[in-house]
Amino acid sequence: MAFPYLAAATTLLAGASAYSGYKAAKAAREQAAAMRKQAAATRESSLREVAQMQADAKQRASQFQTQIEQSRAATAQRAKEAEQAATQARAQIAQQKASSALALQQQQLSSAIQRQQAKGAKVGTPSRRRVGTPGALRTAVEAESALAFGGKGTTSTTGVGGLNV
Repeated sequence: MAFPYLAAATTLLAGASAYSGYKAAKAAREQAAAMRKQAAATRESSLREVAQMQADAKQRASQFQTQIEQSRAATAQRAKEAEQAATQARAQIAQQKASSALALQQQQLSSAIQRQQAKGAKVGTPSRRRVGTPGALRTAVEAESALAFGGKGTTSTTGVGGLNV
C-alpha cells in the first residue's frame, strides 16, 4: 500500500516539476521578449542619436563653410578697397604734382612778365652817358696803365704818352 501513495507522489512531483519548468520557460520567454524589446528601443535610440549627431555635424560644416566664404568675400572686398584707395592716392599725388608744377610755371611766367615789363617801363630822365670822350672810354685799368698820362708805369721821362684818341 505504500506503493499507491508513491505513484501518486511521483505523479504529483512530476506534475510539479513540469509546471515549474513550464513557468520557468514562460518567464524566460517573457524575459527574452522584454530584452529584445529593450534592445530594439536602445537600437532605435542610438540610431536617432547618430542621425541627430550627423545632422548637427552637417549643419556645423555648412556654417563653417559659410563663414569661410564670408571671410574670403570680406577679405577680397577689403583688398579691393585698399587697391582703390592706393589708386586714388596715386592719382591725388599725380594731380598735386601737376598742380605744383603748373603753379611753379605760372609763378615763373609771372616773374618773367614782371621783369620784362620792368625793363620796358622805365619812365623818367635817361642817365647821361659820355660817349666818345677819352675820359668816358678810359677804365680804371687803363688809368693805371703805363700808357696813361701820369700813370705808374714809365714810358718816357716826361710822363707823356698813351693812346691818341
